[in-house]
Amino acid sequence: MLGQQLHPLIGRDAERAVLDRLVADVTAGRGGSLLIEGEPGIGKSALLALALSGARAAGCEVLTGQCDELGQRLPLSVMTRLLEVETGSADPRRAEAALALEQPEQAPGWTMRLLAGDPVVAATEQLLVLVDRLCATGPLVLAVEDLQWADEASLLMWRRLCRAAVQLPLLVIGTCRPVPGRADLEPLRRDLRSQGGQSISLGQLPEAHVAELAGLLARGVPGPMLTERLRSAAGNPLYVRELLDALERVGALHSVGGRVELTAAGQDVGELNALGDVIADRLAGLTADARDVLRTASLLGPEFSVTDLAAAVGRGAGSLLAVVEEALGAGVLESVGSRLRFRHGLLKEVLYEAMPEPLRAAFLRRAAQDLMAAGAPVERVAELILPVLGTAEDWEWEWLADNAVRLGVRAPIAAAELLEHALRHARPDDPRLPVLTAQLAALYFRMGPLDRAEELARSVLRHTSDYELIGRVRWLLSTIGMRTGRYEYVVENWRAATADPRLGPVWRARLLALVALARHLLGQIGRARLAMAEALAEGRRLGDPTAVGYALHAASVIRSWHGDQAGALALNGEALAEIGNEPELVDLRLILLGKRVTELDGVDRLQEAEEALAQARTLAERVGATRLSMTLVQSAERYHEHGHWDDALAVLDEVTDLPPLWRLARHGLLALISARRGHWQEAAGHLDAPAGRKAPSAGPVATAYLLLARSLLAERAGRLGEAVEVLAELLTDTYAHDVGNHPEWLPALVRLALAADDRQTASAAALAARQEVDRQPRPRTRAAADWCSGLLDQDPALLLAAVDYHRAADRPPDLGNALEDLASVQAASGDLDAARASFGEALAVCADLGAVWDARRAAARLHPWGLRPGSRGPNVRPSSGWEALTVTERRVADLVAQGLSNPDIATRLLLSRRTVETHVSHILTKLQVRSRREVGAAAEAGSPMP
Repeated sequence: MLGQQLHPLIGRDAERAVLDRLVADVTAGRGGSLLIEGEPGIGKSALLALALSGARAAGCEVLTGQCDELGQRLPLSVMTRLLEVETGSADPRRAEAALALEQPEQAPGWTMRLLAGDPVVAATEQLLVLVDRLCATGPLVLAVEDLQWADEASLLMWRRLCRAAVQLPLLVIGTCRPVPGRADLEPLRRDLRSQGGQSISLGQLPEAHVAELAGLLARGVPGPMLTERLRSAAGNPLYVRELLDALERVGALHSVGGRVELTAAGQDVGELNALGDVIADRLAGLTADARDVLRTASLLGPEFSVTDLAAAVGRGAGSLLAVVEEALGAGVLESVGSRLRFRHGLLKEVLYEAMPEPLRAAFLRRAAQDLMAAGAPVERVAELILPVLGTAEDWEWEWLADNAVRLGVRAPIAAAELLEHALRHARPDDPRLPVLTAQLAALYFRMGPLDRAEELARSVLRHTSDYELIGRVRWLLSTIGMRTGRYEYVVENWRAATADPRLGPVWRARLLALVALARHLLGQIGRARLAMAEALAEGRRLGDPTAVGYALHAASVIRSWHGDQAGALALNGEALAEIGNEPELVDLRLILLGKRVTELDGVDRLQEAEEALAQARTLAERVGATRLSMTLVQSAERYHEHGHWDDALAVLDEVTDLPPLWRLARHGLLALISARRGHWQEAAGHLDAPAGRKAPSAGPVATAYLLLARSLLAERAGRLGEAVEVLAELLTDTYAHDVGNHPEWLPALVRLALAADDRQTASAAALAARQEVDRQPRPRTRAAADWCSGLLDQDPALLLAAVDYHRAADRPPDLGNALEDLASVQAASGDLDAARASFGEALAVCADLGAVWDARRAAARLHPWGLRPGSRGPNVRPSSGWEALTVTERRVADLVAQGLSNPDIATRLLLSRRTVETHVSHILTKLQVRSRREVGAAAEAGSPMP
């Protein structure tokens, strides 16, 4: 049959050249991306097939996938199929990825689970890790057809793959139609352009090329009548092929002397004026049984197994072998490994659209029930239920109540749509209504909006007497209060809960543990301690890890507040051991790890702090974008404190999704680093950003960085009074706890106040520093107190003690400032030799940091005593070449040269995979190379660090 041939690529020479170049590049280790756009049948698949054939011949691993309209609500379904992620895979990398994607089984019956994070985002990260590992073993080509039907999560992952392709031996190819138009395809096109990707838009073939194509397919030159008939194909290659095949099936073609023409009978064949007509004509040649089975197959997604098809039609797999063979022989289906798919999306669409709406709905419902009975994945069942929600029957809601938690993990958008529809149509007395409402509330708690989650949770309390469900909903409301900084609301919810006789003792203990945390954050330390002690005792009596874990966290926070870091760390470790790896407590585990990092860093146990932060990053990558971004901001804080400012900037570049208060911290850190480096316009831009203009509220550490940066801008402008006023806010109760964690903020206020002749404020800051020593006597608080007192009393010995601490604690930003203050006091006391040495060391620290403003300020302060900077100014790295790389980038480059994947480099250096990806991107740009192989050559020449 003519239609069994792939039509030759006539008139596509320029497009073939683009593909040949991309395949050659990826084979050489240089990645790329390509989007092929055009109408159905215009040649996208044929062009793609040619490229993939060439890639396979060149030794690339080639993986292909296809989207369809029914899969748009199922996140990452096309990507997991594309990457062949299966638990039983013989490839350990794929099996490991499948294991990471697995979610805990839902308990039987109706229930509600409050899981932390976004499993779709976490799954995306795991799939990207898999791609990194696949690329480490050789060039990889990923191709997905019909991106116009891709789900949103798959499109976002596709964009990230396009960005990653510039640093991996990875070629990413997608095809899409112009209709339906999708707004979220435009960002993909922009990413392609910004990353140097390619796009091809296929148009109609001119008449000469249509004739050439027809001649090859029909094995002869088309005669005048056939040429006229082919004009109806409008230059569409698939239409040309299908039209010729249709004419051949009815004996309407004959060949004489190398010319192919319509027969006399063929001239009387009715016009097939649309591509759908010729597709329908092809399908009409199948047996009635085959057409019936294929109609059901058109409901099953882009790819399906014979087992899936057998379940959907309610027959044994053996009875379908003849039908499958017939469809394969007719060119309607094709094999994709062990699965099947329609040879062209149009074949599937014609079968699907040809069914009358009532018949299609009946087919979908029957197929869904058959898949349920066969134990198919919940997302496959939901895929069939969603198109017929308007005619849903009672069994759908029974299935949804039993499977909402699992569906919410695997396909949250589909779950939300199904649950919202169920709530709108459920009877007020339906016993399933409260649990369906609670499941939707839990889903919105994870994916937003939180106000809708709160509204639904409150409605559950009015319609249920189930004590377990009431407890979970009360917990959800308190957790929303904690997340949004409404700590009084947490206490109010606790009072209302304890007045409700339906609340069980386990939930009372859990809620009381949250009350302890809320009261602490409200400054009610005594009441917080009492609530914590009661919750801890009750939690232990009941053997409940959740209540015990949160109560121990509250105890640790309170102990830290009173200056007992050793006790706080011990309680923190006890809490981590208590909660283990329970999925519903992942959020608490991340909170505990974050607090552990702060405590360890505060007592200068820096390696342990870095290891705890690495654990948090690894866990956050599995939870989702928000938690990961929060952990990355905490990483940036540590990098900032320890002088790794370029690394801090690289990490902050990765941040994508933050709660408002964490956005303040990000803008504050960026503004502070920019100001100290003398990049005033950038600093002002971060301070003027919407997230940088918000007034302090909960989480003052976030706004403290903004205060520090604003004071620098005022100081630079000569407005010392304003600089003091801005920074004096650190002395208010709002910042008391955070100043305890960052006592080094106070000496800057003392220095500024003395420069502004405001000795009262300077004395107040020095007193606050001494009080921190009384509250938590540790080297870091003592050093800050010595620094403040040394400035206030002009005592070089105290300042020297502060310098010695910061030098030993590896805190270069504070060391440089302390040396500057020491040099100034030494010069004022007449010890110019000592001042000159301190000044020189301060400038050297500033040079290493690139702290241009710090160096200029130090020079201005020492100028009255005749001290001048030496020849060394701030280090200015070249913009390109090996010397342009930061220390971390050199380490990463060395590991790239050794052939390690980004995830493996991340593990080696205790970084996140995304941080490594950012570093590699910078390395390629600075070294002006296009592949990891070329990085290896540059590393050899540049003498990389061991």
